[in-house]
Parts: sequence; structure tokens; C-alpha cells
Amino acid sequence: MMGGLSFATTSAKAADLGADDLEARVAELEATTARKGNRKVSLTISGQVNKAILAWDDGKNSDAYIVDNTQSSSRISLKGSGTISSDLKAGFYQEFEYRDAASGTVAYDNSAGKNWDTDGFRTRQNNAWIESKTFGRVTVGLQNVATKDITYVNLAPTIGSDSDNNYFAGFKATDGNNRSNLNTSVFWNSLDSSRVEAVRYDTPSLYGFIVSASFAGNDFYDVALRYQKEFNSIRVAAGIGYAWSGINSDNNGASTPATSNNRVGFGVDSSQILANSTGKSSKIEVLSGSISAQHVPTGLYASFAAGSREITNPAVVSVQDASYFYIQAGISKRFLDYGATTVYGEYGQYDDYAAGALFKANNTGDGVRIGSSTAERYGAGVIQAFDAAALDVYAIYQHIDLEAKDTGGVDLKLNSTDAVISGLRLKF
Repeated sequence: MMGGLSFATTSAKAADLGADDLEARVAELEATTARKGNRKVSLTISGQVNKAILAWDDGKNSDAYIVDNTQSSSRISLKGSGTISSDLKAGFYQEFEYRDAASGTVAYDNSAGKNWDTDGFRTRQNNAWIESKTFGRVTVGLQNVATKDITYVNLAPTIGSDSDNNYFAGFKATDGNNRSNLNTSVFWNSLDSSRVEAVRYDTPSLYGFIVSASFAGNDFYDVALRYQKEFNSIRVAAGIGYAWSGINSDNNGASTPATSNNRVGFGVDSSQILANSTGKSSKIEVLSGSISAQHVPTGLYASFAAGSREITNPAVVSVQDASYFYIQAGISKRFLDYGATTVYGEYGQYDDYAAGALFKANNTGDGVRIGSSTAERYGAGVIQAFDAAALDVYAIYQHIDLEAKDTGGVDLKLNSTDAVISGLRLKF
């Protein structure tokens, strides 16, 4: 039952009601109650609201917006299951997202009413599964592929500060006072996979290990290995995965990653792979993973993520293999009676993600090809949990230094970007 639904009551007591009146009253109450499924399939409703203020400075302008935190967005989910036998059960999972002003899409020109994610309601997941205690689970439908979140393993509750960065993704890289045609997100990527229509298989847990594999239409497949265990006072969690994605070409020669939403495409910009019109068969391969460890008594923890992306047969000569590493370290401990306090620092370096992209300094003219690029990211954050209200209050600072050279080795002299995002996440 959600949110403590309340109902108006009459002054009549049950003992004063006749049988017909009592049945009518029960029917009325059932009609206004959030049900928990039928007698065969359970139903659980949960979700969260995550709103924040994003203050930013992109080297040309600065402002502050009210946003929905893309890295841990507002959402609602429904899940349920039913028992088939002592070994088998079946179930479903549905998740819907609300991003009316997503922090990953807002940009400098929002004051003019542009780039707001006004149609921000979308389906994140909608799938059904069958699970055997002996043989594992098979899931079909819109879901996380096997390598989804493989780079986000973190034993501390950091709310959305990880190897990805969805606070600057909609902003343009700036060259002095000129805004370019490229979003800053072209310069870095966590190599996270996405949610697509797929078939996925997960093994049962064996000594803390789980193997997963998935296949999606239009030439995408992946495989992942996850591990979680506690040794005396040390908790350890880790994951590693490999993903392969083909490239489709439309009638105009433009190329896009095979699976939709440009997320299984691992940050590839359309100007980096001009087309299969060259007759080449292109593909993207990604190897990525992360590991996290925490000393339970002290709350000290550290997390590390890394990955590499290879594009085979790119149409643009200057496209290079891209790679990154990211580290976060801090403490997450219950210093106050309210709940755990988490304090951390982070650093990441992302190399050659923009190589091959077409850069237009003022978003006009022919532009130049980027030959090499580096994005360095610095950050720090604090989160305070209030367990009694299932509430997290947070403040996060982010800084990105962008560097790029064209194919002739000329420095493009890009500006740095800073942001502070502070807000609250309430779970239900």
C-alpha cells in the first residue's frame, strides 16, 4: 500500500451493519485501496523522488536550475512473482521514470525555454521472467542487459556520483567565448550499457559469483561476471563485462549503434563514424568493470572502475581506441542517530573519447577533426541519510577539464566546467 492511503470512515460500527451493508462497505474499501496483487501473483510498489538544484559555470556563462538528478532519477516501479513449484517461480518487473528537467539534458540555453526534457516520462523496464533455484533466471523484455551498471559497483550510498557524469552531458564544449557543436559528454563515457528489448540469462549465485549474458536485436550481445562476498570485517563487490555492438546505417549514410537510445553505443558521436556507406562493416567492442571494498567497522571504502572501447573499421581515420579509469574513496558511517553520513572524493581520466569527432568552434563552418582528447574529472560529495523518513540529503561538487587537439596537433583550448548539485532523494 502506497503513501499511507487514508479513507473516510462512518460513525456506524461493524456490529450495527447488516450483512448486505457490510458487504457493500467492504467492496467500497477494496475499490479505493492500492491492491497487493491477486491470490497467485504478489504486487509491490516502490520508487523515489530525487530533486536538486544544479549551479554551473561553463567558462562562458553561469546559472542555476532546478533539476531531476539523472544519475538517480525520480521513478516508480512495480514488481511481482508467483510460485510454480518448489523449484520454479515466475514474475515481472516494470519501472517508469519521471525526468521533467533531467540534469543530463539541461544546458546553458534553458533560460530561453530550450532543451528541457518536457516529455520526461518514459518506460525504463517492462519484462517478465522465469527462475529456477537450480538453473537460474531467464528474463525477456525491456530490461538491463548483462553489462548494465557493471562500471558502477560501489558499496557506499553515493546517490549518483560514479564513473559516469550526467550533470554536464547537455552542455556544449566551449572554445574561449565560442560554444562548439559538441556536447561535453562526447569527451567522456563510463561505457555503461543500457536498457533495451533483450533476452537475458543469469546463473544462480555460486560462492558469490553470478554469470549473466544477454542478446538484443540488431546485433548486440554481452556477458558479465559479478562477485560479492564478506571476509571477516571486509566487504568486497566486483564486476567485469564484455559487450559487442554492431553499427547500422540509414538511407542517408548516417550511422548509429545497433541498439537504440544511443546508450548501448557507449558515447559514440555520429560524426565519429560517418557511415557504412564506405562499404566497411563497423562494430564497437567494450571491456569494462569495477570493484569496491569497505572496512565495515570504520566505514572506510574505495571503489575503482575502468574500461576501454574499440571501434573496428571506422570511416574516420582519426578515431582511436578510448579508455578511462575512475576512483572514489571516502567513509560511510553512522556518526549521527539519524542515519549514515557519507563523505568522499573522486577522480577520473577519460582518453580519446572525442577522437574523430567533427569540432566546430562556433557551431558553424566546416570545422576540424579532433585527433586526440582528454577529460579529467575532480569531485567531492557529502550525503546524510535520515532513516526514519527514507530520506537522503546531498551536496556534490564536480569539475571537468577538457583538452583536445586536432589531427594536426593544434590545441583547441577548451574551457573547464564546474557544477554543484545539491538536493534530496526520498524513497517510498
